[in-house]
Amino acid sequence: MIYRTPEYCRDFCCIADKCRDSCCKGWEIDIDPDTAKYYNSVGGEFGKRLRDNIRDGCFVLTEDERCPFLNKKGLCDIYTELGEDRLCRICSDHPRYFEWFDGLKEGGTGLCCEAAAELILSRPFTLSETDIPDEGAAGSYDEELFSLIFSARSHMLGILGDESISPADALCRILDIAADVQESIDMPFPDTETKVSGSDLRCIFGCFAELEPIDENWLPYIKDCTEHLDCLPAHNDSADVYLRRIAQYLIFRYLLKSVYDGEILGYTKFAAVSIIIIGCLFRYSALKQPDLSLSDYAEIAKNYSKETEYCEENMEKLLELFADEPFFSISSLKAQLKEILGGNVDNI
Repeated sequence: MIYRTPEYCRDFCCIADKCRDSCCKGWEIDIDPDTAKYYNSVGGEFGKRLRDNIRDGCFVLTEDERCPFLNKKGLCDIYTELGEDRLCRICSDHPRYFEWFDGLKEGGTGLCCEAAAELILSRPFTLSETDIPDEGAAGSYDEELFSLIFSARSHMLGILGDESISPADALCRILDIAADVQESIDMPFPDTETKVSGSDLRCIFGCFAELEPIDENWLPYIKDCTEHLDCLPAHNDSADVYLRRIAQYLIFRYLLKSVYDGEILGYTKFAAVSIIIIGCLFRYSALKQPDLSLSDYAEIAKNYSKETEYCEENMEKLLELFADEPFFSISSLKAQLKEILGGNVDNI
């Protein structure tokens, strides 16, 4: 079996207590059955503490939504008491993600993690492959469709990685590629004929303001950005490299998943919309702090990822909206990309 992953993943390392936004708070933490069985067997005072803080297969979060084993130093008591190999699967894997196909496993590190976000934004997107034992975890899918989507993704990643093409132009091109693939497997759709409105960007932000928030600070942040859309500073071209790498991450992570659910255009729109939102958030942050650092850009992208990718209900809602709302049409998204990032979109 081939394991394919971005090269930067080999350098990922949890920064533990140095992390400003711990993954051990604000989330429901499920415990896999094997680990739950082991925790139930642990003796002594720590074993009792484990069992007292687990209910219905999850850790019982504190009032401020922290894992009960996240100590005041920002470290995990299970890790320090029992060892790294005794963490439950979700804690051991996070922020890594994996997908399985016949003879192929793909994975990477998710943008929602502070350390991973800095890696994703700071490193060129290149893939590496290694041979691993067959894990046999793939679901059933149409092999011809997989080949079609795989080829389309390779084409998209090539376009996004071509620095002679602006990020806006590149995203417009991959939207067209996704539309062609989608149309080849579905009935034709009138998506590209939608009339573009000047209020589309506000409508897009309005949808994000209605999603289920993970962090209590997210909704006020998004709403305040929406109120300032008319006075954002000009797009800073120095951010293009970060937006390009975020788009590559999203296309790599999600497009092959569409072999199971058929959401080729939906996942491609997610990449385009994400760049629109994150691009605006970059400019919004520049209102108060003109000289943003890599860490600043990574923090913005991380917060966005946490509120979208890492909430299953929000992702499902977004995919529905992408298919139904006219301001998420291809023509509207192209117009927004041109307006926010610039580029020769009209010539595509």
